[in-house]
Amino acid sequence: MEKVTDYKVKGTVLYAFMPREVDHHSSLQMRDRITEARVSSPVTSLVFDFSKTDFMDSAGIGMLLGRYKEMAAIGGEVFVRNPSPRVKRILEMSGIYRIIRDWDRKDEEGSR
Repeated sequence: MEKVTDYKVKGTVLYAFMPREVDHHSSLQMRDRITEARVSSPVTSLVFDFSKTDFMDSAGIGMLLGRYKEMAAIGGEVFVRNPSPRVKRILEMSGIYRIIRDWDRKDEEGSR
């Protein structure tokens, strides 16, 4: 069975490495792992790395929105990184890019 979410903390940035499939089951596990990592380290930015992800459903979108709300409550920011064309399309259709920015373009766009 695939390890659901691996993560690392570098400074005040929490990198969450997303699994191949982001569905209802994996979203619940990701939520718990990310919360655990965020509580144990003082992070101000959360970066979802989709390098290995080729499927995401509405549960994944919901999980992203939930983590966005948690980070916004503490004045933090949330980013996505390395989405495949398929995942990027899902993120675009969901409107997620209105509130969550692309990590690799954050310097171009400036801070919100």
